[in-house]
Amino acid sequence: MSSIFGHVDLHLLNQHWTLLPEKAILWKNASTLLLSDLHLAKDSHFRKHGFAVPPQMSGQTLSRLSTLLDTLKPERLLLLGDLFHSEANSGLDLFSKWRQDFRSLSMVLVAGNHDILDRQWYHDQHLEVHDVLQEGPFTFQHEPQEDAASYQVCGHLHPAVRISGNARQSLRFPCFWIGQHQTVLPSFGEFTGSKTIRFKKADRVVAIAEGELFLVNGGLNSAKGLPGSE
Repeated sequence: MSSIFGHVDLHLLNQHWTLLPEKAILWKNASTLLLSDLHLAKDSHFRKHGFAVPPQMSGQTLSRLSTLLDTLKPERLLLLGDLFHSEANSGLDLFSKWRQDFRSLSMVLVAGNHDILDRQWYHDQHLEVHDVLQEGPFTFQHEPQEDAASYQVCGHLHPAVRISGNARQSLRFPCFWIGQHQTVLPSFGEFTGSKTIRFKKADRVVAIAEGELFLVNGGLNSAKGLPGSE
């Protein structure tokens, strides 16, 4: 944990990214905000099945996203899967109303394993949907794959990193996981959980805590082992 940042600027494959403590990436060359795993309506799904889950989680997720969009004003929002958690429920109406506030914004969804709604519903919300999207030097998809055509940018894993202290105490933080062949984004949603990753020595791991970013592994100025970064 050598440095703490409000945001991190990163050049990868001649593209300029800004890693944000809001669990998103601004791809400046394409004026695109990247994020993954909102799992909207998951709270409604759990309540429908008898679990006493607070009802406002999807609203909080969309409120955070609204603040990011209003602040950064990207031309496009690119969602890397699991926008919704499961089948249709009352949470879809919340998104439909929210979408009206950003009706001029281009929105693209790379479908995830939980995005099981009829494709026509997404189109009715003016969402462009892909299973895999190849753009610039990147392959955008939900789940990491070994046979991607180019450098992967994905989600799905909800990556987190564990930090251990001298007294055997440890804490876990969501993180950006930037490897030689792929970058995995943390989950953006309020109600998602996380999975501790096992990173390699050459990987860069940037964790998120209390609205700050901190470097857990790798360097940000020296890009040893990472393709095309500087």
